[in-house]
Amino acid sequence: MAPLKQVVSSEGLFDMLREAMKELPVIAPAERKDQPGFHHFARLQQAEDFVPDYVTTTLPPKKAFFQPSETLFTFTTDQPPALELVSDTEHFVLAGVHPCDLAGLDALDLAYSQPPAEVRWPADRGLATVVGIDCMPDDYCFCSSVGTCLTRQGCDLFLTKVDRGYLAEVYTPAGDTMLAKVRTWEPTEADIRDAEQWRERKVERMTAHLEADPAEIADLLEAGGLAHLWKETAERCYSCGSCNTTCPACFCFDMHDEFDLSLKTGIRRRTWDSCQLLEFALVAGRHNFRQEREQRVRHRWHRKFLYLYRRLGRAYCTGCGRCSRACTADINLVDVTNALIAHARKAADHA
Repeated sequence: MAPLKQVVSSEGLFDMLREAMKELPVIAPAERKDQPGFHHFARLQQAEDFVPDYVTTTLPPKKAFFQPSETLFTFTTDQPPALELVSDTEHFVLAGVHPCDLAGLDALDLAYSQPPAEVRWPADRGLATVVGIDCMPDDYCFCSSVGTCLTRQGCDLFLTKVDRGYLAEVYTPAGDTMLAKVRTWEPTEADIRDAEQWRERKVERMTAHLEADPAEIADLLEAGGLAHLWKETAERCYSCGSCNTTCPACFCFDMHDEFDLSLKTGIRRRTWDSCQLLEFALVAGRHNFRQEREQRVRHRWHRKFLYLYRRLGRAYCTGCGRCSRACTADINLVDVTNALIAHARKAADHA
């Protein structure tokens, strides 16, 4: 079913957030006070802190549902132990989510639904009203190459810039409730055309592109013969994990227990983890089945474009470019992927 469409003015967008803030916390992109010019998803103190035309945030909006480090439950060492779950039951608004990040949330919905299903993630997702907003790319964005450029899945309301303000697409009753609190207008043909032209300009401005679609990339990775590329990339990689921890579609985590000094009570914590860290694949007996850096680099590409593509039917890359922006060694995912595509195609031609 096609979404209901309305036009809201630019000031009306801020009015909508002000109205929401009277009842609920609103998390949205705001400029980082510690790094002017950079943005992060943060709880707004005032609606004016929202930056609707931001390019990207340091961390993806998944942190609104799964913090980088969080307490799952407290426990005692009694026999039997007493457990008390720690959970957030407060509803909130997550606003200003770009299509690539909506795709990231959708990817995590799918991953965490696989048996044994994650319990905490869907519960936290159910607390949020999600407002998406369209964007313009920088040199790192390549969402058009992985099919996430137009994602609307998982949002309640979506906004696209037009001359009169924003074209609002309503997808759920929660989105309708938010929009109903401000003045709106029926869209004209000019408004619809403005939104279409915005999307066209977005694709035209994108300078980073993968030279193959996800299906072909999966086939090329599966064929192998790319050892020299993994080695070359690994020689530059610091194994810092920045690529994974900034990725909207990565979902690995570690858990550990912390005891108080009496050893009678403690907490279990869950923390984002990265397959690029040396200790990620360390198991009992001090055996590490990805001891070498090139093994970890290879695993990253296989995880993004092969393993999960085969299992879940989609690449686990949204084209947001955060990994390339954050890489301390200036390793660009698009450049490396295009190099392996070119090599694999050349090898196939000479086979």
